[in-house]
Amino acid sequence: MHDNLNGHSLQHESWRYILSVVEDETIFFKTKLTRILANDLEKSHLSDLEIFQHRFLKMDERVALLRHEVKELQEIIEQRSPAAAPSQANVSLLQQGVTVKIEQLQQSFNELAADFSKYLRESFT
Repeated sequence: MHDNLNGHSLQHESWRYILSVVEDETIFFKTKLTRILANDLEKSHLSDLEIFQHRFLKMDERVALLRHEVKELQEIIEQRSPAAAPSQANVSLLQQGVTVKIEQLQQSFNELAADFSKYLRESFT
């Protein structure tokens, strides 16, 4: 079980790293958005920028929920009582679910980053 814990810990560290990167990049984009809004800009951009702000906030929510889910999974795996410990099959199933959610989050973030970068290039250069 100790080897399994090390493997799970490495995967969980990887997930936490990915979540941290997405969170940092989202903060970077929100800072850019704030700077744009702080300057005088055409009113025609406000609705597009509001949509991006909403998408960034949704990304923040998804990161927070996944961070919580990873923490809960780590706690389940680390349960010391053999009677309370989940089976390896259950843990693997839970991990697969988190892996899929992390991959979906990365894909959504990549799309959001590309959309925002493209919008900035087209609208402000």
